[in-house]
Amino acid sequence: MDQQQEQKLARSGMAVSIVAALGASICCIGPIVAVTFGMTSLAALAKYEPLRPVLTGVTLALLGLGFYSTYRRHPAACEPDSVCAAHGPDRVKRINRIVLWVVTGVALIVLTFPTWSAWIFG
Repeated sequence: MDQQQEQKLARSGMAVSIVAALGASICCIGPIVAVTFGMTSLAALAKYEPLRPVLTGVTLALLGLGFYSTYRRHPAACEPDSVCAAHGPDRVKRINRIVLWVVTGVALIVLTFPTWSAWIFG
């Protein structure tokens, strides 16, 4: 797999992780956001609560895949005309790692929202 395909795989994995994390917490975040904006009929999103454990597992698996593809050893040589050759392998690795940690932080905030929202919203 070349460098460009690996980057696409890592980025798509991070994006799907965030979507899965949002899906896992839609049962809890959705009604609170809906009430905030005066749309009380959206409280029906609570019916997705049974899917929360499945979506949490999907989120954690995809984040694990993202960490594996970001932190595993890559070949030292860059292919010609690749992002690695244009910007250098260290810069590409640094950007990927920063984005991965930001996505992980967002996913953890969203996944743990049902727990800490009770402390905030009483």
